[in-house]
Amino acid sequence: MTSAGLLGFPNVGKTTLFNALTGLEAFTAPHPYTTTQPKIGTAKVPDRVLDRLAALEKSRKVTHAGLDLVDLPAVRSGSLRGLGAGREPDLLLAVLRAHDSEAVPVGEHGTDPVGQADDLLVEVALSDFEMFERRNERLTKEAAADPHLRPVAEAVARAAERLGEGIPLRQLTWSDIETRAFRDMAPLSLLPCVWVANVAEDDGGNDKVVGQVREAVPTTDPVLAVSALIEEEVAGLEASERAEVYEGLGLGEGAPARVVRTVYEALGLVTFYTVNRRDARAWTVPAGTGAREAAGRIHSDMERGFIRAEVAPIQEVIRLGGWANARSDGAVRVEGRDYEVRDGDVMMVRFSV
Repeated sequence: MTSAGLLGFPNVGKTTLFNALTGLEAFTAPHPYTTTQPKIGTAKVPDRVLDRLAALEKSRKVTHAGLDLVDLPAVRSGSLRGLGAGREPDLLLAVLRAHDSEAVPVGEHGTDPVGQADDLLVEVALSDFEMFERRNERLTKEAAADPHLRPVAEAVARAAERLGEGIPLRQLTWSDIETRAFRDMAPLSLLPCVWVANVAEDDGGNDKVVGQVREAVPTTDPVLAVSALIEEEVAGLEASERAEVYEGLGLGEGAPARVVRTVYEALGLVTFYTVNRRDARAWTVPAGTGAREAAGRIHSDMERGFIRAEVAPIQEVIRLGGWANARSDGAVRVEGRDYEVRDGDVMMVRFSV
């Protein structure tokens, strides 16, 4: 499953956001470094169209897509250097505090989200720089004796130089060979990053905060504004009550849906669906995934024995009153193994074993 690591300085509301997204009740306290060990939870992806499709097909079980979240200990100088290969997430979810609160003291990084973003970028770049510098020294010597290592040595040297300037690796263009060379070092600054400004409950200046943070971070990084405290309180309600609260507060579909959707977009993921009387389910795959490979996400037998896929957009299936109606109305297409699955496809796989 896709994973995102929550990153932030002490007392920014990182664990509160973790609770809001996962529905868990991880301990929080009004003092720094409450989180001493990573906490893991799963954010279920709210998906109203899947719920509507399941109701039409009378599916006994509904399985939403999920996102694994890792609440990392608060960042302090040098703390990121322990996050080595094998533990890194697929994406960083950087939390910035953008409000005052009588209940939670302000940490040394204050409530300026732009200043926090600058400092986090430095911490991540410094963590990677030290690792690349060490590797660069070794590779320079090895490449002098083995010409085959020179392209890798040059890539590592260039990365170290840019990191020394405070430039995240994701802002630069790297070939597949260079990216593979970096893989065992697991550089954090190469990971996609979504920035979440934790705003006050009644803050009307969210657009301004988002705009300020966008100016401070790499242009490819999405920025959201969320009131983590409100979202944590709403997370404990039943689904129908949550929807009423969101509507009453003008929060639309709520932070869980917005955050997860933004993470999926940043990672280049699309969602497709399968449905029958037993189960209606959402699946995620990288954009550009072929139908046969996507079938393998459902079951390996489907990939091995793939014959064809019957496909229709979920909104069209719902509009026509279900899969059987969509098929009889001619809305279902037959696609081969190389068809690239699109976001919102409902797919029925035909296979033999």
